[in-house]
Amino acid sequence: MRKIVRGGGLKANTLKSLLKSTYDRSNVEEWQKIMDTPEVSAFKHPSGQVVVAIRGTEGTAKDWSNNLVYGVAGETAYKLTPRYNRAKERVAQLENNTTLKTSR
Repeated sequence: MRKIVRGGGLKANTLKSLLKSTYDRSNVEEWQKIMDTPEVSAFKHPSGQVVVAIRGTEGTAKDWSNNLVYGVAGETAYKLTPRYNRAKERVAQLENNTTLKTSR
């Protein structure tokens, strides 16, 4: 079973940079990018810490269609969307990580 820890460990500027990178594909100082997909960016710090950042909604019809599914049919239906399942698969590939999400 995963241990969930909330807060601490990441500086605010680092957190902001990690989340920003999911939108603009930028690198984050001192962090090695180990995964880069449309929905998920993952980084590894020299200390060994792995952070997975999941992109929120962009202003595209494709993204908003996922929001529509969530708004109309709820979380169960949203979990059936290709976007959700791709992101879930990518995160599962990385063990012992900190996961950051925006939106939803």
